[in-house]
Amino acid sequence: MSPLAYDEVSSVAPNGAGQVINKGNASNAVEHIIDTNVLSRPNLALWVTKDHRIYQTEEAFPSCQPTECIVHVKATGICGSEIHFWKSGRIGDCCVTHDIILGHESSGHIVEVGSEVHDFKVGDRVSIEPGVSCWECDMCLRGRYNLCPKVKFSGTPPSDGTMRRFVAHPARFLHKMPDSMTYAQGALIEPLSVAYNAVVRAKPYLGQPVVICGAGPIGLALALCARAAGASPICITDLEQNRLDQAKALGFDRTVKIDLGWDRLRTADQIRRVMGPGCIPQIAFECTGAASSINAACYVLEDGGTLLQVGCGKPEVELPLMAMGFREVNIVTSFRYQQSWPVVIRLVSKGVLGDVTQLITHTFPVEKTIDAFETCADRSALAIKVQIVDE
Repeated sequence: MSPLAYDEVSSVAPNGAGQVINKGNASNAVEHIIDTNVLSRPNLALWVTKDHRIYQTEEAFPSCQPTECIVHVKATGICGSEIHFWKSGRIGDCCVTHDIILGHESSGHIVEVGSEVHDFKVGDRVSIEPGVSCWECDMCLRGRYNLCPKVKFSGTPPSDGTMRRFVAHPARFLHKMPDSMTYAQGALIEPLSVAYNAVVRAKPYLGQPVVICGAGPIGLALALCARAAGASPICITDLEQNRLDQAKALGFDRTVKIDLGWDRLRTADQIRRVMGPGCIPQIAFECTGAASSINAACYVLEDGGTLLQVGCGKPEVELPLMAMGFREVNIVTSFRYQQSWPVVIRLVSKGVLGDVTQLITHTFPVEKTIDAFETCADRSALAIKVQIVDE
């Protein structure tokens, strides 16, 4: 169900194909034709249950609060965390206790503007920052709003997400996209922001040797960001050859296909061999969350190196802490992002990170969202980043 009339500014387009809609501050009163056929489409949403099921059903068209905008979601990526919520029902201490709508990697265009919103107008193309923090707590006031204890993060229990056709979202967490940026690129800003934040925390410098454990979407996004920051050489590891092939297609020629029969010392030795003489990794970006990968990363590092943990895994993982302590190996974690959207949008739009759409291997229409999830969860499908689009 969707609105076909609005209060402030509303008139029928001359050709009858659409409707001019604008709601909000008078400075926003720029006419944009919105196709009423699009607005009348069902607001399909993808839900996950605590008993490990997913289903799709129609939601009511959202109401627009004064500080919000309603976005027609044009592209949404599936994150590995959503597969965790579906298959395992949890990530760490965050558990699915009731049915919620998934989705947090989205872009689209605005179809309605709240009465107190002054910086957006109907028709603006935006990338959605999914973490809505309170801006009142100590963490928010210090600028570390990714650590806000009251954050409402789209698609993470208990908050509903963006994997639906229309969503209301606070304007403060919407970011305009340049005309040159596609919706597919706009939906990649979220995973690229995860990578950007990890690189900012690790601070690689020009020519610093780096290993990236895991060639999934986050691992490959991290490789792009680390390369842009100057890290070199970069070695990427994974269990799956197709993911390493994708890494090579992105220009990363140092790769290691991990054999689960190797112990951590042999794994570390294989990585060091590929890195080359004088290039022992000084930073390891661990993107899998697997205990075996984390342990191997600890041993591949140069003494005094840094393990930057990004990947999500089991709630508790055993570490060789004494061995790390004797070698002064640092452990740094990275959680989501802060102040990243404007920077990452600029980097993508200027081509600094290369062709980021090479991360996308599968695309499905919104009506086939369940098929998209099944593809993402099926390792034989050789998926890296799966996106759901609404043309």
